[in-house]
Amino acid sequence: MRIVYTFFLQILCIITLQAQTISGYVEDAQSGERLIGATLRSGTQGKNTNRYGFFSLPLQTGPVELQVSFVGYQSQRLSLPLQSDTSVVIKLQPQSQSLREVVINAAENTPLHSLGKSTIPLSIVKEAPALLGEADLLKTIQFLPGVQAGTEGTVGINVRGGSPDQNLILLDGVPVYNINHLFGFFSVMNPDAVAQVDFHKGHLPSRFGGRLSSVIDIALREGNQEKWTGNFSVSPLTSHLTLEGPLKKDKSALLVSARSSWINALINLGTSLVGSSSNTTFGLYDINAKWNYRFSRKDHVFASFYTGNDRFANNFKLDNSIYRFQFNWGNTTTALRWNRVWHENLFSNLTAYYSNYRYQLSEKYDSEKNFSSEARSGIKDYGLRLQLEQSLSARHALNYGVNLVHHTFSPELQQYKTGVAPALNSGFAPIESLEWSAYAEDQFHIKPNLKLEAGVHYLGQAVEGKTFHQLQPRLNVNWIFTPRHTFQASYNRTAQFLHLLTNASLGLPTDLWVPATPRLGPERAHQYSLGYAYQVSPKLRLTTEAYYKTLDGVLEYKEGSSFLNNSGTPWQEKVSIGKGQSQGLELALEKTTGRLKGWVSYTLSKTDREFPDLNGGRPFPFKYDRRHNLALVGTYAFNTRKSISINFVYNSGNRLTLPTSAYEGVQPNENVDDPGFYNNESSFFESLGDMTNRNNFSSPAYHRLDVSYRSSKFKKQGKRSWVFGLYNAYNQLNPFFVYYQKHQLRQFTLLPVIPSVAYQREF
Repeated sequence: MRIVYTFFLQILCIITLQAQTISGYVEDAQSGERLIGATLRSGTQGKNTNRYGFFSLPLQTGPVELQVSFVGYQSQRLSLPLQSDTSVVIKLQPQSQSLREVVINAAENTPLHSLGKSTIPLSIVKEAPALLGEADLLKTIQFLPGVQAGTEGTVGINVRGGSPDQNLILLDGVPVYNINHLFGFFSVMNPDAVAQVDFHKGHLPSRFGGRLSSVIDIALREGNQEKWTGNFSVSPLTSHLTLEGPLKKDKSALLVSARSSWINALINLGTSLVGSSSNTTFGLYDINAKWNYRFSRKDHVFASFYTGNDRFANNFKLDNSIYRFQFNWGNTTTALRWNRVWHENLFSNLTAYYSNYRYQLSEKYDSEKNFSSEARSGIKDYGLRLQLEQSLSARHALNYGVNLVHHTFSPELQQYKTGVAPALNSGFAPIESLEWSAYAEDQFHIKPNLKLEAGVHYLGQAVEGKTFHQLQPRLNVNWIFTPRHTFQASYNRTAQFLHLLTNASLGLPTDLWVPATPRLGPERAHQYSLGYAYQVSPKLRLTTEAYYKTLDGVLEYKEGSSFLNNSGTPWQEKVSIGKGQSQGLELALEKTTGRLKGWVSYTLSKTDREFPDLNGGRPFPFKYDRRHNLALVGTYAFNTRKSISINFVYNSGNRLTLPTSAYEGVQPNENVDDPGFYNNESSFFESLGDMTNRNNFSSPAYHRLDVSYRSSKFKKQGKRSWVFGLYNAYNQLNPFFVYYQKHQLRQFTLLPVIPSVAYQREF
C-alpha cells in the first residue's frame, strides 16, 4: 500500500512543480465541529471542504489572499506568504442573532439547488410545519423539483420517474434500506443528529453506485469539541433528547441523540374510557450515536451507530377466542471510519460498515383449534470502502476508490402452526451475494468558468453462480457563461443489482429486498439532463432543468400476486420484468438569506412503464405519474424570537386502475343447496368489469397548506421555544384511496386538519 501512495506522490510532485499547497480543515469556532462544504477562494481559484471538513488547494508560490466563507458564519480573510506547503485549521464564527438580516454577497451565497444537486438547509427543516410536530428531512426533500411524494402524509420518495428502491440513502456512508417510522408517516432520520444532507438527482458523482435515480447523502454531526451541550423537545407523538460534548477537549467528542414515542399512553387512556375489549399498542424509538478521536493532525477516527424499531400490536376477543396480531420492523447500522491526510494533496477515508433491516409479521388465534402464522424478511450487509481524494492543481482533482460488500437476503420466510400439529415452514433459503465496485472521477477546470467532471463507476456482483458486470460512465459539464448565467449538461449510466418488491395496496412496510438473479437480472438506466441557472439578485436564484430517462429490468408483481399470497410460488415467479421512461421539466426559485427564506418549485413530468405480461403488453402510466407538481416552502423571521413558516403543495392525483363499466347480477343466498339459491327474492349486487387498461384513472388533485408559528426566548441556560402548527390548515379532504360503492366512486380521507404543539429547549 505504501508503494502505491509513494507512486502517486511522485506523479503529484511532477505535475505541481511550481505550486505549493494550502490544506487543512474548516471548523466552527465555538464547537469545533468541522464544516462540510465551506468555500475557500483565492483569486479565480477555489475549493470546497469535503464531507469531513478537509480541503486541499494548490496555488502558485508567493503571497496569497484566501477568503473562507460558509452560510450562517462570518467570512474570514487570511494573508499567507506561501513559500512551502502549508497546513492550517480555520475557525469560523457563527453569525450572532443580531446578524440575521445581514446581506450575504453573491459569492458567499451557497444555492440550495445547484443543477441536479441540492443541499438541504437544516434550519428550514427544523422550522417547517410538520405532521404532529415531527420535523422530517425526507418530507422536506418531497418539496424539491423532480420529486414525487408517495401516499399522503408518508415519506415515500419517487425521483424523476423512479421507484422508492432506486434511491440510495446513506447515513454516515452506510446504506439504510427502510426509512419508515409509524408506517411511513415520518422517517428514521432524526434532524437533531444531522450535520448536512446532500441530495443528488441529476449528475450522480462516480463515487456513488448501486441505484438508478438519486442519492441522499446524510452526514451525522461529530459532537461539540469544546463543552457539553444538549437539547430536548416534546411533540404530540414523540420526545427527543440530544447530548454532546468533549471526552477530551479538542481531541475526542461524543454525540448521542434519541427519540421515543409516548402515544401508547393516549391509546390506553382512550381504550379505558370507552371500555373496549380490544387492546392496541404502538411504539417506536431510534438512537443515533457518534464518537470521534483526533489522534494527530493527520489521523482522525470515527465510530457511528444507529438503531431504531417500530412495534404495532392488536389483541381483541371474538366470542370465546382471542386474536393477536403483531408487526415489528427496524434498522441497525454501524460504521468505523479512519481519515488520513497522507500528504497536503492526498486524503483518504477507510470505512468498515454493517447494515441490517428486518421485519416480522405474526398472527395468533387462541381457540379450541389454535392457529398461528409468522412471516419474516430482511437484508443484511457487511461492507468495506476505501475513498481517496487527490488535488493535482488548483484546477485539477481526482477522486477514486473501491468498495466490497457482502449481502444476505431473506426474501420469504414463513411459518404456520395449527393445533398440536408440528409447525409447517415454507419460504425460501436466504440468498447471499458478493458485490464489488471501483470508481474514478476527474474534476478539471478547463478554464476558470468551464468545469468538466468525467468519471466511471464499475459494479460487479456474484450470486447463485452468476456474475453480473456493469460499467457506468458519468459526464457533467458546467459553464459559467457570466457571473449571473450558468449552463450545465450531464449524462449518467446507472445500474442496480437489487430489487424491492412492494405491496403498494397494503400501506405496510412489507418490502421484500431481493437480489438480481440469473433469472431476473439487474436494473439499468440512462439519464440525460440539461440545466440553466440565473442569479436574479444576490439573494434570489432561478434554476431550470430538463431531463430524459430510460429504465430497463424494473420489476412489478404480476396480477394476483403479492407477498401475502401463500401459494408457495417462488417470489421470482410472482414478478414481471419490464422497462420504463420518464421525461420532465423542473423549475425552482429560491431565496436562501434574509428574513424571508425558502423556495418555490414546479415539475412537469410524464412517466410510463411497460411489461410484456401486464396491460396486454402496452405501456401504461406509472403509479406516481403526476403530471403537475407545485410546492412552496417559506420561513419569515419577524425578529430573533418569532417566526412563521408555511408549506403548500399541489399535485396531480395518483394513477389507479378502475373498471370502466359495471353490471348487475343476482346476489346468491349463503346456502348453495337451497332451491332458492337463484330466486328472484335475492338481492341484486354490482359487479365491476372491463379493467383492461392498467392505471387508467387519475385520482382527484391533491393540495394542502401547512402553517407553523415559533416563539423563542433566550435564557441564561439556553433557548426555549414553543412551536404551534396546523397540518392541512384549510381541511382539504384529500383522497387516501378511492373505491366504488352503489354505482358511485367514493374516497377515503385519512388526514384532515391536525393541530399540534411542541416544546423545545436547548441547554
